Amino acid sequence: MNEAFHKLDPEKQRRIWDAVLREFAQHGYANASTNRIVQEAGIGKGMLFYYFNSKEELFRRALEYSLDYLQREYVSKLDYTEPDFITRFVQITELKMRAHLQNPLPFALLANVQINQDARQLFPDLQQRMAELASSELSKLWANVDTSLFREDIPPRQVMNLIRWSMEGYQNEVMNQLKDKDLTGLDWQAYVEEFYAFLDVLRKVFYKEGDHGSTKSQ
Repeated sequence: MNEAFHKLDPEKQRRIWDAVLREFAQHGYANASTNRIVQEAGIGKGMLFYYFNSKEELFRRALEYSLDYLQREYVSKLDYTEPDFITRFVQITELKMRAHLQNPLPFALLANVQINQDARQLFPDLQQRMAELASSELSKLWANVDTSLFREDIPPRQVMNLIRWSMEGYQNEVMNQLKDKDLTGLDWQAYVEEFYAFLDVLRKVFYKEGDHGSTKSQ
């Protein structure tokens, strides 16, 4: 990506990025069309390849743009001080939703890449960056949890593992449902509501008896 792109009006930059991210999110790398990109962005094809040398570079920059957005607008704002694990997870989900509502396209592209493994062969360094980011945040997610909230007839470590396995299974099921779907126009709110209901079930199963409130924040 050359310096001329950075000198463009911010609105025009955003229009180009939106077209690029939407195309790769909807069609993946192999089936993405630069003709559709330039048509949506309202620029000539020659200008697109003036700003970006090739389709491969365009895909790399789109991934970098998306990862940078995720880091800036979501990961950097995460707070792991809440000791109630499920409440912590709700706060994380709501923060992710705010970042998603601000710009859903980076999330859609990264979800598509994660599901279909488009970047594994092309850009192993970016695949590694995604894996390290996920691993780092996962370790923080499980740290300093108040295990006194858990039911007493199951060891806390087993409760943590059961919750983790349940969440991983739930995530895998959702990812399988989303495979090959157009993620840019998906009704994410419906998935969030279903996720809140799932967390409420986990609370009933693994927490001590009593009124712990609703998972969904008021």
